[in-house]
Amino acid sequence: MKRRGRRLPKAYSLSCTDSDWGRVRVLAERKGLSISRYMIECGLTVDPTTEPEPPPRLVLDEAEQRALLGHVTAIAERTAEAETDEALLTHIRNSLSFLAEETMRTMMREGREGELGATLADLFGEQLAAATVDRLRARTSVESSDSQ
Repeated sequence: MKRRGRRLPKAYSLSCTDSDWGRVRVLAERKGLSISRYMIECGLTVDPTTEPEPPPRLVLDEAEQRALLGHVTAIAERTAEAETDEALLTHIRNSLSFLAEETMRTMMREGREGELGATLADLFGEQLAAATVDRLRARTSVESSDSQ
């Protein structure tokens, strides 16, 4: 009598990243399936003849894109007005210096001199921090007496 044996299932390999494999493992565990069974079920439920969804539309419409381009162009023209790299760097340095000084003056007006001193000390050391706060205090008192 001839023995009827079961056909052994064929084995196939799959390559993926460790993070993808970890995601598959988690999803399979959530469904209470082995990774192999989960992947087979997922593969059998996908219709390869369907078209993929179209990519998402742009967030900005055409008019908004043109407006954005106009703003970026204006910024580029303003920063590229300098004739040399040195002039551009000087312009940037002066702008940053103004912003930093205005921020420090605001902190002084708001009574945050201690916070300002601590920040400056972290950045530049105690001596420079104290000198900067003293200079700002002197300027602020001169300016307030000039305005009266």
